Amino acid sequence: MIFLEATHTHLYPGHRGEIRDLDRIAGLSREMDCLVEFSDGQVTVARLSIQNGDWQLDANAYKTAAGTAIAGKRWRISMEESDGPVRFRVLERIC
Repeated sequence: MIFLEATHTHLYPGHRGEIRDLDRIAGLSREMDCLVEFSDGQVTVARLSIQNGDWQLDANAYKTAAGTAIAGKRWRISMEESDGPVRFRVLERIC
């Protein structure tokens, strides 16, 4: 299972993060379960997939460490390779 490390307590358009222990996009399956770890230490289960040529992240509902309920959402994301882990950027909310 892969871990997406978020740099905030929730996802939003423009948010950037990285995929832990992954340095090549080719290492990802076309559809796979993953965990998203947020900056406050909270974790939610998600599904990463390619739909119509776009990467999508379907994140389950969770609560922030402060107790704020965050609804499950689907996001279109981009991926980029660099020296180090693969990075992701949230482009837009799908639903």
